[in-house]
Amino acid sequence: MSSAFLKGVRVLAMTQVWAGGWMGGILADMGAEVIKVESNKKIDILRRTIETQGDLNRGPNFNGYNRGTKSCNLNLKKPEGVELFKKLVKISDVVIENLAPKGMPGFGLDYDILKQVKPDIIMVSVPGFGSTGPDKNYISYAATVQSIGGLEASFGYPGGEPSTPSIFMADPVGGMYGVLGVCSAVYYHHKTGKGQHVELAQSEAIMSLLPESVMEYEMTGRIRPRLGNRDEIMAPHGCYPCKGNDTWVAIAVSDDEEWQALCRVMGNPEWSKAARFSDRFSRWQNQDELNKLIAGWTRSFTHYEVMHQLQKAGVPSGASLSTEEMNHDPHVKERGALIEMTGQKVGKTLTWRSPWKSALTGSNPASPYFGEHNNYVFNTLLGLSDSEIEKLIREEVIY
Repeated sequence: MSSAFLKGVRVLAMTQVWAGGWMGGILADMGAEVIKVESNKKIDILRRTIETQGDLNRGPNFNGYNRGTKSCNLNLKKPEGVELFKKLVKISDVVIENLAPKGMPGFGLDYDILKQVKPDIIMVSVPGFGSTGPDKNYISYAATVQSIGGLEASFGYPGGEPSTPSIFMADPVGGMYGVLGVCSAVYYHHKTGKGQHVELAQSEAIMSLLPESVMEYEMTGRIRPRLGNRDEIMAPHGCYPCKGNDTWVAIAVSDDEEWQALCRVMGNPEWSKAARFSDRFSRWQNQDELNKLIAGWTRSFTHYEVMHQLQKAGVPSGASLSTEEMNHDPHVKERGALIEMTGQKVGKTLTWRSPWKSALTGSNPASPYFGEHNNYVFNTLLGLSDSEIEKLIREEVIY
């Protein structure tokens, strides 16, 4: 789109797995030209998941997160590869990376070097634990940084052990903070002409999600217990079984007005008038019994029926949708939350669009197949001849 916020900004992406791919895809949504630098020496593990069956271009997670980006192959273990990367830096605006802190310095491509190549370059780094501190060189994936950031200890049922969320929040949280870092640095560059190095640790990004836990400990010395589906204030609050096989509905009641509305929808059963449910605190104290009683009502309806009845009465509720149900949900369809992409090698695929809708974002082409844009990068952008490119391929520089 001509009005896209990052139109005309070129981004080199030294990225792996979810957090890095998420950054690149969102930046492409915002109009940036994002070139993902890949190599057979270290292939993004999302290109090699079970579903791909050895085909580097069929990874569903890779294709969802890296949509709209370009791919070129460059072996940075070769001096010639490093020099070509520096030439790309000269004609780019931003470098993003989520490697271990020793990754870019190991290639001889840390910020101090890149700044010599292009004084106003912007570099945004999203390591697991940061580039300083005793843990800086530790290997990290989402589960490890979520543990250090306190999230794992917060998940689980009361009195139970910590639980790892099935969706690794550290990646999209770190990736979105990285996008914010890019946008802030681009804006600063627009105002001052200066580049900068923006660094954020994914573990610290997770810590930012838990301000109450930190404050409570600092003020009282208490460790917050694990709550499962409970809330610290609201009751009833949780997922309740519905008619059908493994179908559920979420209900969250925050005050007496919503509680009375819930009771009316349920037909004002006699138990709802008991003193132990007469106010918010009493309901919270007796929520185990309350949840069983509400579940006795929800089991008579489908999850959609419960949601529609309660929402009509002003009670926050939502059907717990399976992936199949979500893909066919009328609201999801009308909103266009899922988009169809067509790739040269993978055909038609369905993935999510940018979570926001505005004049600054638009639809993007499919994610790149491995090395798809080698000719564009090395011939069109860097001006290498066909014979020079063929020589670099034979020498496994373009690899």
